[in-house]
Amino acid sequence: MLLALGDSHRNRIALDKIAELIGTERPQLFVHTGDNFSDYKLLRKKTGIPGFGVRGNCDMGIIPGAKEELIFSYAGKQILLTHGHLYGVKYSLRDLHQRAEELGVDAVIFGHSHVALLERAGGIWLINPGSLSLPRRGSRPGFARIWVDEGEIKGELATL
Repeated sequence: MLLALGDSHRNRIALDKIAELIGTERPQLFVHTGDNFSDYKLLRKKTGIPGFGVRGNCDMGIIPGAKEELIFSYAGKQILLTHGHLYGVKYSLRDLHQRAEELGVDAVIFGHSHVALLERAGGIWLINPGSLSLPRRGSRPGFARIWVDEGEIKGELATL
């Protein structure tokens, strides 16, 4: 299982809760959608679980190792990880979906909107785990569990 999370915005209470959950569930991998990249590094250190993280719009300055987006492989699937602000995801998913098509990925995990989403569009999974600390549109602090079953991406949205 892969755990997706993001938009934690240095909220230590939320980070402690998700670190405990990561320690209990022991996913193969976790990913952080940005805001803040330092939270990703803290969780890597606290849990010892491998992962990937990207920078978000609140990650200012030069941050060694922080990329705007990256592609990784999980259980034979290619996944794009990005914060989402460069694609205007608060207003439309069109540009993000187009980028995913250009790259030929199976799924995109993104953040920025602080609104959880798990949907398939044109054969590509669009996954936003929501925000660990500042959820919007009446949602609760949350994350996503993602796995591949018989060659198919599966997932669920969960709350802290």
